[in-house]
Amino acid sequence: MIRRLFVAAILLLSVGAFASVDVSESSVVVQAGATPTDILAAHELCDYLSQVVGVQIPFVQGISEVRPNAIIVGQGPLAKQLLPYVKWEALAPEQTLIRTVGRAMVVAGGQPRGTLYAAYRLLGVKCGVRWWAPWATMAPKIPDLKFSNLNWTETPAFEYREPYWSHTSDKHWGIRNFNNGSDLQVDEDRGGKTVYQGFVHTYNSLVPPSTYFAIHPEWYSLINGKRTADNAQLCTTNPALRDFVVQQVKKLLTDNPKAAIVSVSQNDCFNPCQCPSCRALATQEGSDAALVLDLANFVADQIKDEFPNVAVDTLAYQWSRHPTKAMKPRANVIVRLCSIECNFAHPLSDPVNSSFGDDIRGWSKLTNRLYVWDYCTNFAHYLQPQPDYFALGQTLKWFSENGVKGVFEEGDYTSTGGDMAELKAWVIAQMLWNPRQDPDALVTEFLKGYYGAAAAVPIGEYLKLMTSEAQTTHVSFALESNALFLRYEVMARAQKLWARAKQVVEPFPIYRARVAMSALSQESVWLARWSEFRAAAQFRGDEWPVDANRQDFASKWLTNTANVMDIAGYPPVTAVDEGGTTPQQFIDHLGPETPLPALHPLPERPTSLPPPLGLPQGIDYQDNLADLWQPPTGADLRTDPLASDGIACWMPGSHHEWGFQVPLSKIPVSGRYKVYVVVRLDHDESDGSAAFSAGLYDGDTKKDYVTKKFNLNEVSDAYKAFELGTFKLTPGMIVWVAPPSNNKVRAVWVDRVYLVKK
Repeated sequence: MIRRLFVAAILLLSVGAFASVDVSESSVVVQAGATPTDILAAHELCDYLSQVVGVQIPFVQGISEVRPNAIIVGQGPLAKQLLPYVKWEALAPEQTLIRTVGRAMVVAGGQPRGTLYAAYRLLGVKCGVRWWAPWATMAPKIPDLKFSNLNWTETPAFEYREPYWSHTSDKHWGIRNFNNGSDLQVDEDRGGKTVYQGFVHTYNSLVPPSTYFAIHPEWYSLINGKRTADNAQLCTTNPALRDFVVQQVKKLLTDNPKAAIVSVSQNDCFNPCQCPSCRALATQEGSDAALVLDLANFVADQIKDEFPNVAVDTLAYQWSRHPTKAMKPRANVIVRLCSIECNFAHPLSDPVNSSFGDDIRGWSKLTNRLYVWDYCTNFAHYLQPQPDYFALGQTLKWFSENGVKGVFEEGDYTSTGGDMAELKAWVIAQMLWNPRQDPDALVTEFLKGYYGAAAAVPIGEYLKLMTSEAQTTHVSFALESNALFLRYEVMARAQKLWARAKQVVEPFPIYRARVAMSALSQESVWLARWSEFRAAAQFRGDEWPVDANRQDFASKWLTNTANVMDIAGYPPVTAVDEGGTTPQQFIDHLGPETPLPALHPLPERPTSLPPPLGLPQGIDYQDNLADLWQPPTGADLRTDPLASDGIACWMPGSHHEWGFQVPLSKIPVSGRYKVYVVVRLDHDESDGSAAFSAGLYDGDTKKDYVTKKFNLNEVSDAYKAFELGTFKLTPGMIVWVAPPSNNKVRAVWVDRVYLVKK
């Protein structure tokens, strides 16, 4: 009889319709026994569905039957009545379930967060709601919205997901974008989070040297025959030390019963123990990672019975990064692999990061619970462009393909205002839920939604410009402002793009504020390299594109860091780097402007020239075809009667940058050639110290074919052709010359690059 009544109810709901819910006629239903998280999910659905369809959706509690167009939230009795065959107890903790049944639907999931995530997935995927940042939400208007024929379950690809910027711990943004990381500011009523006991670098907190080194020096690293706790680690093979760490961990977990992960991880320094026992273990396993992993395994074995739901987290970081040969992490051990040495201008799957690729594949073979600690910021300057915009999503896709289960993406965590922080955090959050998405499409979507469609075009061009220019730079997590891709020619183009973006959003206060805030990034480079850029603009005859003096420009920049986003609720920028330098301190540290250098008028170039002395006829690349580094102070074209055409590239001997670069695409070439650079020096004495260096680099394959260093015994004040070698050349190659950073060299003069066919 009960079965027949259930079938009749479903038929009644289905009369005149397929599996469809008319949202404007719907109600959101909270069932008996609902958890606080279920109730929150229902309120969120009510709020945003009301915004989308333009009418207030009722919030209903205490009903015992399913009504037409009801949206049933959570695992309660009505959901089980509509979906009697669902194995509710088998749903994973974060698994979502969205299903239409006749003219009703169920939005539910596993405990504790599945139902909440189901609500946000429904709003995001089917309604187009976006939570770009805590101060920026988009809810499209769809008055005739219907949910039809939905039968949809999902489980996030990564079990642990933490984009780590100053705004991503916000309780609203965090849960709406599926952040379940340890820094998320939520309680159990909002679904909770992943609770760590100790987050990282815990050796010293577990065994404080101030308490234990004096009485147990043998518990600490033996370095060069001496026990030390200064910038060192633990002697992880010491039996008494291992037992003590277990006691410490058990006490901490007893005091923190919500913890799901306890960190037993190396200090943030080098100096692993060199005692015979530790060295033997590291040698046996072919990696110092054995020292940290063996201790983590020991602790995991000792606590698993008393704390069966707790995992031990340890690091594969710097000296412990490479995987062990045979030692495997226990099932309740998490290895967190760190990408600190990588080039972040490229996806971590790129061959330029091949060493990290080897490590992630090696660890994946050893464990089913590999986490990654990745870097998405420049700790030396949060605001400075860090062109990983398109690499981040590709990296997360690759992590998923290589068995990674958890990801911590470290961004600008101490202040707002970091380079494209909102974009990076949002794209990462979406890819951490579903890495099968197209990350480039997510970037485009964010730009249109956050800045407006008109501004999205120049800002998108800017992202592509910076990405392209950074390809020849090792973009580290601590990059200085003198990076080659931040040179004047690039930043002048960047400034024009941001000027276009500002122009098109002028009538729209919200977009105007967001564009102004994000433009602070490239403006910080102009401030840092002001005098150099002024000289470069003068050298090229360019109109100066910003304020005439740095003081005015800096004043506007400071004002924007403080209050440009008041209209949208954006907090002020309080720090420009991890060390806490304030925006005002950054300006104060710039020092005075330097005077513009003198210009050097150049003579008219001859139309044809003989080859260098002693060489046959070849291909002549004169200095006017060269790209110069930081002209006119880092490199400059000047009159030189000794040069073949009366003009040469001058470089001071005080730096070692590739100040003179000739792209072979300027006169396209292919085939095998001997390559020469024609150089002379102004110098004080002849000895074996450095005179200059030169080489051949392939910008297409990122291959350095040759680097040759010449000393002062090999050069003179007259031009001489120096051979670099014979190569099969392509237009993507660059011939470069660099001064020696030697105070014995006043100047390096480069006349030309010359190629002789083989």
